Amino acid sequence: MNNATNKKGKNVICVNGKLSGLKRHSDELNAVIKESLKGALLSLMEQKPYDAIKITELCKKAGVSRTAFYGNFSDKDEVLKLIVDELNKEMIFYAGGPFAQTAELKWYVTLFTLVKERAEILKLIFRSGFSQKYLILLNEIVLNSSSVLTPSKKYGRIIWSGGIQNAIAYWLENGLKESVDEMAEYCFNSLVRRTALPV
Repeated sequence: MNNATNKKGKNVICVNGKLSGLKRHSDELNAVIKESLKGALLSLMEQKPYDAIKITELCKKAGVSRTAFYGNFSDKDEVLKLIVDELNKEMIFYAGGPFAQTAELKWYVTLFTLVKERAEILKLIFRSGFSQKYLILLNEIVLNSSSVLTPSKKYGRIIWSGGIQNAIAYWLENGLKESVDEMAEYCFNSLVRRTALPV
């Protein structure tokens, strides 16, 4: 029964419409909560080591309750993982996937331009001890079509992702001393020309 009427039959209430409105409101509220928690976590990571951040202070900084936190995440690692996932998706959106076509020098220039623009966030991520988890996420991205890849191509992608992640981390740790063009050239020559990057 989609509609309910009062005894006199004058007012009709669309139950499905109200439920979909509540669902939409709940989704919007959860999106705001997630954004608040991501911003608060990054802010706290600028002030103290990641491991020293407690859920209670994260919630307080974000202006959300612990119930709202646990309604969206099981721990703070999930918040950081969401930040990393969104950052990687943004980079792939702008640079394109390295395996969608042959990764030309231009692709590396675009990648390192994006890394430089997001350097502060990436430094926080690597400084937080999330470097290994970041590599695992990167591996998941490069192996997303692994069911159709030969073992040789899978390992080629794993070698590439480890190389690119280490190059980015080292560049950030050393204050971005090399230019975007230099980093692109180094990675293009080392990761593509020498390893025959598998498509």
